[in-house]
Amino acid sequence: MRWPLIAAFALALVGCKQDYGQQRELERDVFYQEPPAEVDILWVVDNSNSMEEEQEELGARFDAFITHMDEENTEIDFHIGVLTTDMDADNEYRGVLLGDPYVLDRDTPDYKDLFRERVAVGTDGSDMERGLEAAFTALTEPMISEANEGFLRPDATLSIIFVSDENDCSDRGALPADANGTDCYSNTDLLVPVKDYISEFEGIKEDASLVISSAIVGPEVTEGCDNSWPGTRYLSVAENMGGLQGDICDKDFTNIMDELGLNAAGVHSSFGLSYRAVEGTIELYVDDDLLEEGTDSGWSYNDETCYITFDQEHVPPRGSVITVEYENAGNCD
Repeated sequence: MRWPLIAAFALALVGCKQDYGQQRELERDVFYQEPPAEVDILWVVDNSNSMEEEQEELGARFDAFITHMDEENTEIDFHIGVLTTDMDADNEYRGVLLGDPYVLDRDTPDYKDLFRERVAVGTDGSDMERGLEAAFTALTEPMISEANEGFLRPDATLSIIFVSDENDCSDRGALPADANGTDCYSNTDLLVPVKDYISEFEGIKEDASLVISSAIVGPEVTEGCDNSWPGTRYLSVAENMGGLQGDICDKDFTNIMDELGLNAAGVHSSFGLSYRAVEGTIELYVDDDLLEEGTDSGWSYNDETCYITFDQEHVPPRGSVITVEYENAGNCD
């Protein structure tokens, strides 16, 4: 795991502390809320038969997403691409960015309308949604030098956003040839481990901090949300790659699209520490203000992922500096 795509510098070993005969190193990680010069945004959209309304909602709320890249003095050079979760062998467009042009940028005429057309990917796709594999295929060789050439830029941050009402079923051929959607849930041991995809996504860039992933998927409890299943594999990727998590069951995507736009534009709510912190030793500053952990300051620490996360009402503003000091409890997994 690595910290998210922000300017981040870890100043290791700023001191030592004796703890029951054991010396613990003191660490300081510094993060800057700065907009990237370039960002490549890949939307991976479920095109199975229950996704029509969700695709329409994505398109309808695109303005909430893109507005943060058009703010005064923060115009960002963006690339946007869209592909589906259908990776069946008979789909000749598996892993291929959709549309002509397949890369949308600021100079593309009517790019907002074209995005709305792109995310209406249809509902005749596979019921075995392999979103993680679709993204990896689209962003690696040979696809990235052939059908998708020009989308991925070496110095740009990369934001991968998954949208699905099912869990991921990326198996790389391990499931039987006659398998269907139900086999994705009854044979989870045959699916590619999520940690492998996290490692592979991070490996796309020399600097893993330039890669972030988010997801609008089914929550852990989907009661009252017809045709939706918990997207636990996508959620795990988002949680471990500093991204955001949206609920596919929401009738209005305005809030999550706004948050995703801020995230892509360099305003982040999650910050990955260089090492695991000894709980209770974290001191967090936003600029010069010391913020205690808890609901009042709006941040918490996840020992499993090594991430500091702010709730959306307390996200540090653009231009701020976040400094985290803590005792080192070892490497993050």
